[in-house]
Amino acid sequence: MLHGPVESSPPTIFNLDSAADDGAARLRDQRVTWSIAGLILSLLFHFWLGATVSRWQYAVPLAYNPDAMEADFDTQVAPEEEVVKVIPTDLGRPDEQDHDQRVGVDAMSLGAVVGTGRQAMNADSIPLAAIDPTRTRAPGISLPEGLKVSERLVVPGTTGEGLIQINAALDRVTWEIAGHLQERKVLVVWLLDASQSLTDQRLAVQKRLKRIYGELDALETAEKFADRDRPLLSGVVAFGQGTQFLTAEPTEKFLEVDDAFAALQNDPTGIENVFGAISQVMDRWSKYRIDQGRRILLVTVTDEAGDDHGRPLDLAIAKCRRYGALAYVIGPASPFGKRQGYVPYIAPEDSKTYQLPVDLGPESVVVENVVLPFWYNGPQHDYLSSGFGPYALSRLVRETGGVYFRTNMTTMAGLATIGDYDPHIMKAFEPDYGYGSPQEFLQDISRHPIRAAVFAAAQYSQTTNLKASGTPPLSFVLNPNDFRTVFSEAQKSAAVSQLAVDSILSKMPANVDKFYNAEPSPRWRLAFDLNYGRLLAQKVRAMEYNSALAQLKGSYTDDDVAKRVNRVSLRPDRNVNYAGGLQKLARKSEEHLNRVISEAPGTPWAVLAARELRDGCGIRVTEQYVAPPPPPKPNNNPPPQPKARPKFAPEPPGPPPKPQAPKPPPQLPKL
Repeated sequence: MLHGPVESSPPTIFNLDSAADDGAARLRDQRVTWSIAGLILSLLFHFWLGATVSRWQYAVPLAYNPDAMEADFDTQVAPEEEVVKVIPTDLGRPDEQDHDQRVGVDAMSLGAVVGTGRQAMNADSIPLAAIDPTRTRAPGISLPEGLKVSERLVVPGTTGEGLIQINAALDRVTWEIAGHLQERKVLVVWLLDASQSLTDQRLAVQKRLKRIYGELDALETAEKFADRDRPLLSGVVAFGQGTQFLTAEPTEKFLEVDDAFAALQNDPTGIENVFGAISQVMDRWSKYRIDQGRRILLVTVTDEAGDDHGRPLDLAIAKCRRYGALAYVIGPASPFGKRQGYVPYIAPEDSKTYQLPVDLGPESVVVENVVLPFWYNGPQHDYLSSGFGPYALSRLVRETGGVYFRTNMTTMAGLATIGDYDPHIMKAFEPDYGYGSPQEFLQDISRHPIRAAVFAAAQYSQTTNLKASGTPPLSFVLNPNDFRTVFSEAQKSAAVSQLAVDSILSKMPANVDKFYNAEPSPRWRLAFDLNYGRLLAQKVRAMEYNSALAQLKGSYTDDDVAKRVNRVSLRPDRNVNYAGGLQKLARKSEEHLNRVISEAPGTPWAVLAARELRDGCGIRVTEQYVAPPPPPKPNNNPPPQPKARPKFAPEPPGPPPKPQAPKPPPQLPKL
């Protein structure tokens, strides 16, 4: 209810222009307020981010195996590199040839990515599933905290150096040491194989030491190295079943290094745990990298492949790469496609020759060649050089950025490997050193039919008891009534070879060669062409041999053998003459083997392919009749009779001679 009079207000008139101005002003005020608030939040966020990032720590993933771990990793971080002026040196390469320069990363912006957070360096805290030492490329230089090197950056090593004498290899090592001394202080560790087979080579190295250190001392005196206190330290370590530190600590005195070489005692076990020794060296002497910033050079002198492959190898690589250590190896060439060789040894106890096993290979992660002897007279190439060092040692060199120097070691002289190849040609066919485990290798070949076929065939031929028997009998002397039996016995040898070849071929899928063009690796394509071509050639050759003898058994009669043919010889021929329908298979074999020769001339694959092609797949039969000798003439003059001797009473028999005790077996050395 309303009380009193009600007055009406005058109508309000709205000004549209003034309302628009007021709204714009309010909008500008809001924008300024939000801008100031955003700036304050941004400053707070960046302050927090900077404080957090400053606490991040750089860590290199390690290959961790609790059973093989010798000691926990140090949690210290390598110091920053000191910036020094590099002084040019007049020391040229010993071979006076140009070689590829080592790749280095100097700019932190190149391939550097921000770390994801603090990561403890204690090995016990690293999850095994996160470890992949072959894919992470650790730097050979110090990095600021919070940065890591991108996986796309690779520090390459050289595994294809040409075959050289040991003194030449030591001269190359001298050059490598001098080159590193231009940049920073260096620790050189000599890792010596303590096996008996390397005695002479160790003496050769020791005799060369005076020249090596004399040249380095002369360069230092001539101020060819940057001015530093004690620029070069050296340590000497021997490895066998265990590890001997012949110098308690690295020394700058040459006489102490020389005495350490002289103090080395042979290890009689024949076991060579080279990778365990490298891990122990890095555990004990990595402090020279951390505290003094020295570059560590590991120079291994050995004549075998090493016994502690697998996790010890991965652990040694991880430790070397964490501290930027470079591995150099003066070692043997691996025999092509073989894991083990045999060295002739004459035992002084009985003057007999014994074949001693020695591990030298293979040059690849697995053996890639089938076990198959050649037919006919000629080289069997049992110990053909592969042109590369043993896989594990070569992988160590490749992953750490060092050099593998192939040289004739003591055992190699006994093995008499043949073949030295142009390293520039061999570079295109080097093994894949990126496999970190057998599982990784198996996963890789499962995606490539050509590799899977080669691997299956090679592995089966290595492990089966069914072996091809090589050249069967080629010359026959025939007699009536039994010549068919002679031919049948000869066929057994070729039948065994044919069965062995067919068994190996069965491990390769039918029509696997249709995947040839899809295989990206030149090495695996060569392995397939060589193995497949050789298997087809020997299959045709065995069937041709059996077909030829089967035809001869049916075509000869006893009268033929008595009067027309009593000598038969089988010789190789380019044409398939007896095994009808196999001409196409023979041509296919020749196509694969000829492709090896055309695409990889001057390589061990080409040597084996040419040897297989030399004699052809066919058989040529040569018949001959040799008249039997005339019967001996009767002798009408009997031989004179011996004069009769007087008879005496027989002497009583004496005691039987004592049987001689068997000589003890000779003590064969373990290489």
